[in-house]
Amino acid sequence: MRAAIVILALASLLLSQGGPTEDDTPAVTTFVAPPYPQAARNARILGKTLTRIVVDRSGVVTKAETISAHPVFQTDVWVALKQWRFKPSNREHTLQVTCIFEFTDFERCNGAAKPPPPTLETYVSAELPTVVHIKTDLPCSVVDQAKKLK
Repeated sequence: MRAAIVILALASLLLSQGGPTEDDTPAVTTFVAPPYPQAARNARILGKTLTRIVVDRSGVVTKAETISAHPVFQTDVWVALKQWRFKPSNREHTLQVTCIFEFTDFERCNGAAKPPPPTLETYVSAELPTVVHIKTDLPCSVVDQAKKLK
């Protein structure tokens, strides 16, 4: 009985000092969002990317490897993720980051009392460090054409 208690105590001590936990995820200190590529907007392409990044002990992203992505998004995602910085840590971290590229819901084009602004906006939200949402407007003329096709 006494040996079992000692073994349990040693096991819990090793687990508490051991490997990484979910709470061990490093905090982002510098965030750069990937832009919605103009080529993707022009071609009406939406989608998501999944990228594995390696963060060294100093908090620098040393590697970005695409797991899945439409090629039109890949380079912009790499460039943005390599600019991220994290709080320094006592070990290297490997994280998977999902970037979701979408179009806005077009409500601003539906019977608006005044015309929408001439510039197209892009909106970014994130659940750092694992998910980034990038939404962009399309010109109302594109939305009107889409409605006519329905």
